[in-house]
Amino acid sequence: MMIMLLCTVPILWAAVTDFRKRIIPDWTWIAILLIGGVSAFMLPYPTLLERIAGFLLPGLCLFLLAMKYGGVGGGDIKLTAAMGFCFGLYSLATILFFALIPACIYAKATKQKNVPLAVFLSIGFFTYAGVLFIYGLIC
Repeated sequence: MMIMLLCTVPILWAAVTDFRKRIIPDWTWIAILLIGGVSAFMLPYPTLLERIAGFLLPGLCLFLLAMKYGGVGGGDIKLTAAMGFCFGLYSLATILFFALIPACIYAKATKQKNVPLAVFLSIGFFTYAGVLFIYGLIC
């Protein structure tokens, strides 16, 4: 849970600047990647293999989508890859699941093909963190 708390500021900053200016500052994804790197040595979970898979698979998929269709910026790719390394593949999949629904609603409502992905990654992140927090209170 401490990792999520440390990642709150960079994720929020990325969301705000992506919404306002449609750019994601490099320091945000670098901070998340560094937090993930430090936590890899301190915590047994997620495993290093899960972190590497979380870094490579989503980042590669978004990169291929950007090359073929456009609309996915480099900052979105780097932020998703950094979050994948920090939280691991399974947690990132859950975050992306929670981000997908509001992103689709936003794209449909505004009739935009390009959406500020960091905004919806932050929504997914905070939803996931909230679910973990509530689950921790119950159990």
